[in-house]
Amino acid sequence: MATVDVINGDSISTLHSDIIQTQILTRLDGPTLASTATTSSYLQTLCTEEKLWQELSIDTWPSINDPRVVQAISSFPSGYRSFFADSYPLTEHTWQSEKHDPPTGLISAVDLYYRGEIIYSKVQEMETEKGKSGWFLSSPFRVDILDPKESVQTRIRYPGGDYEAWVKDMEESMKLNWILIDPIKKRAANISSRKAVSARRNWLTGDLEIRFSTVVTAEAAEVAAVVSCGSAEAWKEVDEEVGGEIHVRDVRLQVEDIEGKCMKGRDSLVILQGLLDGKRSCKDDEERRAKER
Repeated sequence: MATVDVINGDSISTLHSDIIQTQILTRLDGPTLASTATTSSYLQTLCTEEKLWQELSIDTWPSINDPRVVQAISSFPSGYRSFFADSYPLTEHTWQSEKHDPPTGLISAVDLYYRGEIIYSKVQEMETEKGKSGWFLSSPFRVDILDPKESVQTRIRYPGGDYEAWVKDMEESMKLNWILIDPIKKRAANISSRKAVSARRNWLTGDLEIRFSTVVTAEAAEVAAVVSCGSAEAWKEVDEEVGGEIHVRDVRLQVEDIEGKCMKGRDSLVILQGLLDGKRSCKDDEERRAKER
């Protein structure tokens, strides 16, 4: 969403509030809208309108227009405005000095884009409370958004020929938002790197694995979201010479240690909670948005 210059509070107060809300404020991105609210008490009232932030949030992350997410956001201190403030900036992990019980349930809201157009959205709930009795907290942590035999048809095609050039194009063209929501603590965080950090072929499956990750230095860990793309036919690899239609075969989240091994549920949840509670980085976010323009 493009940013626009906002006229000063004295002159804008002469305009009807409906004109300001429908013709001006709806054209602002989130950071500009928040900044505009500080220019006058009149604009602050208009800029904190819940519907404005709801539409902005859904436009940014279409997956959150889901009854489960809507219900969770309704309990946030300032509704969609709080949700946007949590989810839009980059998050920095906060060290948990005291050990708390892991969250009893988390919600994942996932949006996958190719060349700026959304190709897949899904919301998935994850219950961790049953882990207190055993298997979840002591098993390797992994969230699978797609079912084992499910695949997502896309408009993406591999033209055949230069496979390495196609891999590079996929790495540059794919974007992922993975918002994690804790409905109990009323916090949210976008734990994806948004842009891919790597793309390489899985030589076991033949699929292209595109990786989005957040490094947690204090824990010597990496929160990794991986998108696997392959041939439209599950049993067949992409023909490097002929090419063909590409499907999304896997979208998953895992937390890895410094050796790349999946960490167990309890340790993974502590790291994810640290990201949810972490400081939001405005400086890095400005740099990220500048690169995406």
